[in-house]
Amino acid sequence: MSKVIIDVLSEERKQLIIEKKRLEKVIVADDGYYLEIKKNKGKYVQYYRCHKLAGKDEIEKDFIRKSDIDIAKKLAQAEYDRKLYMDVVSRLGKIDAVLGCYSKNRKSDLYTKLSPERKALIESDYVDDDVFIIDWKGAFAGEEGDAFKERYPVETPYYTDNGEHVRSKSEKIIADKLAKENVPYVYEPSCELNRKGLHPDFALLNVATRKTYFYEHFGMMDKAEYATVAIRKIEKYRELGYEYGKNLLYTFETGADGLSVKAITAIINDYL
Repeated sequence: MSKVIIDVLSEERKQLIIEKKRLEKVIVADDGYYLEIKKNKGKYVQYYRCHKLAGKDEIEKDFIRKSDIDIAKKLAQAEYDRKLYMDVVSRLGKIDAVLGCYSKNRKSDLYTKLSPERKALIESDYVDDDVFIIDWKGAFAGEEGDAFKERYPVETPYYTDNGEHVRSKSEKIIADKLAKENVPYVYEPSCELNRKGLHPDFALLNVATRKTYFYEHFGMMDKAEYATVAIRKIEKYRELGYEYGKNLLYTFETGADGLSVKAITAIINDYL
């Protein structure tokens, strides 16, 4: 399936999740009452609050006066919200099924599962995930990143489980969580952004789609000077075509509100 289609479906999925959460806050449980609208002599609109009597085929109808139009509005809104919720859940389920099928049955898997002997006999554009990850990580090794580390050496006691020397405890938590979830990453990658004055904390890879995201963690947002620099940095990313969720990810923390592991988990689940 085309990556463009996958991206469109993924974006639609995010919007459906937002709509589902919104509806869950406002939806009114079905109590059996519903709105019926009639036109008297095809001209005058009349509203009725209807309810099917238990154990009977009869329907109880109460005429709604114009002065009580809010009752009609509430009934109509409640019915609409319930139907919309069912539609959102249905569409979300179908998209999840498609994306799940794609991620578990990629064309590259056909090649990856072949024996080395059979691969040697076949011409294929596909590269094994392990080989792709090695090449991907290698692409982020370069002089720009080395120069940055020489200019700003890491002087903290924090090392990740993979042995990287990082600049903060939060970066260690992020790196270790990524490693635990088998998300390939490169700490302080050397990339073209370096020439623009930007030095992302991480480069991340979605193995299924083979899409790269840059990730920044802003750790002192309660300090005015730091927050100002962070906002300017995000704006600079935007000017260069990097938007949150598209190819850029970030998290925040303050002295009072530390790094949220839930936020990292959500990023991994949604994008990686």
